[in-house]
Amino acid sequence: NGKGSPFAASANANRGWNGTLHYSTMTNGQLAGYGFFGAGCAGSLGISRLSTSGPPVLGSTMTVTANNLPQSIAIMMTGSSRTVSPFGPLPISATPFGAPGCFGRVSPDATTVLFGASNTAPWVFNTPTFAGLIGLELFNQPLSLDPGFNALGGTFGDAHAMVLGN
Repeated sequence: NGKGSPFAASANANRGWNGTLHYSTMTNGQLAGYGFFGAGCAGSLGISRLSTSGPPVLGSTMTVTANNLPQSIAIMMTGSSRTVSPFGPLPISATPFGAPGCFGRVSPDATTVLFGASNTAPWVFNTPTFAGLIGLELFNQPLSLDPGFNALGGTFGDAHAMVLGN
């Protein structure tokens, strides 16, 4: 129970929360991981979501598939930060670029054009074998090409984080 003000005589009714928690731990025993950290914005086919073939295990190949791509084309941005970028602090609003309500959540340290079919496109990541990379965090987010939907001609999909590991 809570009170409406510090000096209120009676408590308010019980309150509940109905939501979703997205979380991870850093002391994960050197395990690889991949998961959601920031929402994208809807385009003509909805929000582009990412799915993976598995975690980024050292020495393996991980395929991340972006869906809801109107042209079956996206630009995958991959970076080492989700807080700062060459353009300033993250997330950065795409409103000035013609995509109101959209946010870039990943530093675009590396970009790859993805070509696919049936409104999806794969991003293939060959994870290095160097053990010194265990625990390295990387972040990615697709920019879905959607000509005519807004002045930018595209929308940002959901952003994900990955931890390289065993």
